[in-house]
Amino acid sequence: MRLIFAMTLAVLALGPAAGQVKDGEIEGKKIKVVSGKLGYQALEFVPLGKEGPFPAVIVVHGDFGLSPWAQRQCSRLAQKGYHVLALDLYRGEMPKNIEEAHILGRGLEEDRVIKQLSLAIDRLSKMTEVRKDAIGILGWDMGGGFALDAALADKRLKAAVNCYGRLTTDPKKLVAMEASLLCVLAGKDLGTSKDTIKQFKAALKKAGKEAVIHVYPNAHHGFMDPDSPYDDRGDAKTIADAWRRIDEHLAKALNR
Repeated sequence: MRLIFAMTLAVLALGPAAGQVKDGEIEGKKIKVVSGKLGYQALEFVPLGKEGPFPAVIVVHGDFGLSPWAQRQCSRLAQKGYHVLALDLYRGEMPKNIEEAHILGRGLEEDRVIKQLSLAIDRLSKMTEVRKDAIGILGWDMGGGFALDAALADKRLKAAVNCYGRLTTDPKKLVAMEASLLCVLAGKDLGTSKDTIKQFKAALKKAGKEAVIHVYPNAHHGFMDPDSPYDDRGDAKTIADAWRRIDEHLAKALNR
């Protein structure tokens, strides 16, 4: 199918709630992509003052949408030299609390999201400023689960990072994965128990696959986002260490 790219609609400000962009931060440009009956909207962050082609990272937001915090993480990655494409699965809606986040999340069709992510890979693969052999994906919460699912569905992804998202425990599905996978998990995450992690490791072994799995024993679900409505947010040291692991993984897997 032929992709139709809409013109840039707007430039969204990053940073503080007041809408001011901090020094060094990169603004995201809103785009809309349509292919037949399928499409998505997203923010795109491009490294400034550097020459491409760049490795690329697709960012899949967590339960609370493409929030200011999520946008700052996209800016952070762009500053490190990645072409970042952050899908807005909620299409502009921003949940005000955990209940609204769960309603919006449950309203997503998983198969449709995976197709949208494939469409995003299509777009990046055809851009001259992107290295098509160096495309990765990163997600938090539900976005982490989608990042893993996308890595199972699309062999063009060379790196995947699942931050406290759901884990696939079916070895038959894991066989298809070719991306280098990092899982950043929380030891006190009620949604990902020790048994689930154990089953995931066993499934990887049975499928003949490997992954880097790091569990922060005292961390809770959503710990990387200090703005998260979840009660137990991570401390600065733990968050910094998680980012160190993510940075190292992406750099190695995408040959930066």
